[in-house]
Amino acid sequence: MPPRKFMGKVHQDPGEALAKGSREVMASIWEDYLAAVLQISATSGRFKILRRQIDAAAGFKEVFDNWNTLPLAARGAAWRRLMTAAGNRFKETKETCVRCGECCRLGSPTLLTHDLPRFQEEILTWNDVYTLRPGEQVTNREGTVEPLPEERLKVREVPGSRQCWFYLAATDSCRIYDNRPEQCRRQNCWSDPARPPAVAQLLTRQHLFAEVPEVWDLIKEHQERCDYRKVARALTDLAADREEASETLFEALHFDHYLRQLLISDWELTPAATELLLGRPVEAFLQTQGVIATLTPEGVFKLARQEETT
Repeated sequence: MPPRKFMGKVHQDPGEALAKGSREVMASIWEDYLAAVLQISATSGRFKILRRQIDAAAGFKEVFDNWNTLPLAARGAAWRRLMTAAGNRFKETKETCVRCGECCRLGSPTLLTHDLPRFQEEILTWNDVYTLRPGEQVTNREGTVEPLPEERLKVREVPGSRQCWFYLAATDSCRIYDNRPEQCRRQNCWSDPARPPAVAQLLTRQHLFAEVPEVWDLIKEHQERCDYRKVARALTDLAADREEASETLFEALHFDHYLRQLLISDWELTPAATELLLGRPVEAFLQTQGVIATLTPEGVFKLARQEETT
């Protein structure tokens, strides 16, 4: 990202405003100056963190409190102290994470092959990660919802939000920061967005389980019988009055549901862990397609269009 050229009141002629203005004028000029020096928006989390650090280092509160009674020479000295602190902090942090938490609140990382050791070291567990399977509806970088073309593993989000599972909002901290996933390390909010990882870099269930046949064989069978793309085609066929498609649809629903129940009862897995092995339930996928699947007391699913249930 090319360095931004600073433009504005301070660069053009700060002298008169700083010499004659009130402390509120000084504070306004100071915020404009900081945003330009740090090359980031004054509303960003990164700016707020850096401003707190710079203000503390330069004694901004004392300068602000006393500004209206400071003589001209003292105002000049105080302003130079503020500018020096801003320049020094920018040099120290211009290409480093300051742990503002902004990226953590906007989403959780997709895991890459670099992250495999984090499972081996039990930093990441089966309960912390879920699988997005091909065909699942996701929102791309442009904000468009589209079917996912390939499998991805993601760290879970805090329920009801997009916030990463490991981020602690109350303390603006990450529970695994020193061992955070590779995509977190590649975040560079101080510059242009990092390029999306190549498909070959994505961590998959095969990387985790290919050498554990009893798990990997189960995953492969489930993917074959409950492929989201196959389910989506069955929905399309069913809407076109091709009744034979219902067999594919109901087989996927029932196999998926009862396999999860088996993993919970016999393997003693949590529901969250089943979402790593099998991805999210077929019922959840159908809901993204506008179809509600309801399990009857007899243990059989029935389907209804979403508008029919409201």
